[in-house]
Amino acid sequence: MHIGFDGKRFFQNVTGLGNYARSTVLGLAENFPQHRYTLYAPRLGGPFCTMPLPNALHVQEACPVGRAFPALWRSLAIPVAASRDRVDIYHGLSHELPLTNFPPQVRTVVTMHDLLFLTHPHLYPWADRKLYAWKYQRSCLRADLVVAISTRTADDVQEFFGVSPDRIRVAYQSCDPAFSATMDASSLDGLRCRLDLPRDFVLFVGSLIERKGVHTLIEAVSHLPQGDHPYLVIAGTGPLEAALREQARSAGLESRTRFLGRVADADLPGLYRLARVFAYPSVGEGFGIPILEALASGTPVVTSTGSCFAEAGGDAALYAAPTDAGELAAALAHTLGDEELRRDMIERGLRHAENFRIERTSARLMDIYAELAARGKAR
Repeated sequence: MHIGFDGKRFFQNVTGLGNYARSTVLGLAENFPQHRYTLYAPRLGGPFCTMPLPNALHVQEACPVGRAFPALWRSLAIPVAASRDRVDIYHGLSHELPLTNFPPQVRTVVTMHDLLFLTHPHLYPWADRKLYAWKYQRSCLRADLVVAISTRTADDVQEFFGVSPDRIRVAYQSCDPAFSATMDASSLDGLRCRLDLPRDFVLFVGSLIERKGVHTLIEAVSHLPQGDHPYLVIAGTGPLEAALREQARSAGLESRTRFLGRVADADLPGLYRLARVFAYPSVGEGFGIPILEALASGTPVVTSTGSCFAEAGGDAALYAAPTDAGELAAALAHTLGDEELRRDMIERGLRHAENFRIERTSARLMDIYAELAARGKAR
């Protein structure tokens, strides 16, 4: 098979959707090298444009006009290029397909990560909600199959967009294998010194936006007994950083709270391993990849009830109601103070993370592609 992808976020996006694109495409190319893969990129730029690529993976850059008008090229010209290149399946990795139709011989798949702008509309501007709904629903209704990264997202696509469940396939995402690789003590000690980390701490990794619930985490830590306040390490950037710093100061936690900003990808596996607990009090996600990263790293996880979190955390995590600082504080205290519980959570977490190894997630996607290819041959 020849499978095409939109390469924009693969090369230029350093967080969520970019990580999904790289994990998906590289996992397929490395585990199923007998197929051909093409990334359609408006221009070769961004932090990942020089990364080495597997032999099965090729990059098709836009013509000069496409490079000058990348949005138009992605929306209008990719179907023409895919037909010219004899692509069998085109996979839109981040909610969208091009605006123009592909020829009948090119089957289409679109991945839906979440519909949070509909399930949590108060967190999104009105104009964004309308634009996303129009573009994403249109893509779902035109695609031959919709891939949802969680059962929660699959249910939302069915409910809000009216997509029949027989056109939706759940295919979980993986995380970088570096999170499950072993690390020696000297490397971890070196990272601790370089980032000036305390000996024991609660870790959060993610964007500093309202939905992620960092303000609830700070409040929860402040509820713990004065002598039991753990250090809190926050890795990420976002518009709420100044407000969160002020909240920590007002709660008397300024000296015990570290804001690291954006942490290099190479340092994240070690950062998770150094944490005593990983806390992820988000109110909603499409999957919650930091939960999987922490579990694969052997770090206990406390996260939220509802949304997709039980899919990512399984029976390994402890759960607290989102926005309930008291319940979150109790879960943190339980995890921090009970060594037998921590050992059990670590063992369960490593076992649960095995379900999301890149070999398995790639095989699931390949099964979906094979299903589509068989449909094409049967026509």
